Formats: sequence, C-alpha cells, structure tokens
Amino acid sequence: MTHAELITRALEQGIDHATFAARAEERAAAVDGSDPYLEYRKLNVARMQRQTKTYVPSDAMRSAMQGITAPQTWVCITEDWCGDSSQTEPIIAAIAALNPHVTYRMLDRDTHPDAMDMYLTNGSRSVPIVVCFDAHGAQQWVWGPRPDAALPHVAQWKTEHEVNSEWYPKLHAWYAQHAHREVEHDLIERMASAQGA
Repeated sequence: MTHAELITRALEQGIDHATFAARAEERAAAVDGSDPYLEYRKLNVARMQRQTKTYVPSDAMRSAMQGITAPQTWVCITEDWCGDSSQTEPIIAAIAALNPHVTYRMLDRDTHPDAMDMYLTNGSRSVPIVVCFDAHGAQQWVWGPRPDAALPHVAQWKTEHEVNSEWYPKLHAWYAQHAHREVEHDLIERMASAQGA
C-alpha cells in the first residue's frame, strides 16, 4: 500500500472520533458475552470519556496548531479494545479539531491490516498509530503507539513482570498523571521537526 492509497482509504472508509467513540460505547453496552474484548471495551469507554472531559489544550499546543496553514490529513490506526488508545486518542482527536485545515480519520487495525503493516512497532501491530500527511500526500510525521516518555517505563516494567497484565495498572496510572502533557509534547516536537525538514 502506498501513502496515497492509505490517504484515499482513510478519507473514503475512515470514521471520525465521534463515530468511533459512539461505536465503542455501543459495543461496551452489549450483553452478548461472546465478545472477548467486552471487559476491555467497558474500561476503555470510561477512560475515553474521562480524557475527553478533562483535556484542555495548552497555549503551546494551540499555537503549534495555528501554524498549520495548508490542508493535512491525520490518519489514526487503532481499535477500541486498546487501552493505550483509550488514554491518548481522545487527546489527539481534540488537538486535530483545533485547526480546520486538519482532516482526522480513523481506521480499524484489524479491518485494515495492510495499512497497519506499514507502521509496525518492532514487528508488532501496536496501536494507536497516527500519521500526518501534507496536502501533497507526503508523510510529515508518525506518532505512537505510546508517548515517547512512557517507553522507558514500559521497558522496565516488562523486565519486572512476567505477563503484561501485571504492569498494565502502572501504565494507566502513568497515563492519569502524564497523558495530556506528554502527548502534546510529542506532537509539538514532531510538528516542529516536520516544519524544519
């Protein structure tokens, strides 16, 4: 898949954040016990709602977004069962909404594996991944699947625990303290690097 094909698919088949969030809430409310992700979805809906309610863009983030003067497409590849996504995607969606030049679209990882495979993390299909393209279809920056500042913590926790479920609570506690600031930091840094390239 080329970048142009990814952009076209996102614009034609992708959904916006409001649709993604509403669908997540609908899935989390299901009474069908056959969904292996149901408990994750319930937790993640609460996390998404909390981030949506509490995130307020900083002046620095607003200023960085005001610097976008030409159309951009931001493609977010994710799933609503993903805990990392629940903590960060609502922030990114709110940031994208600050500038009308930015078109923000979401693709489901499992429905679009060829898109996901363009942005593997150490060989894995980790989400969320957000990719920014300019008006000419050139890739400007990539973010994800976690804030940069979380990566050393996760690496350490993985050495201390045998299974992921043992350190996930530490990660979500970290998100509660740092998600807003660190997501903003990463995006501001990537925007600045793209402009200076």
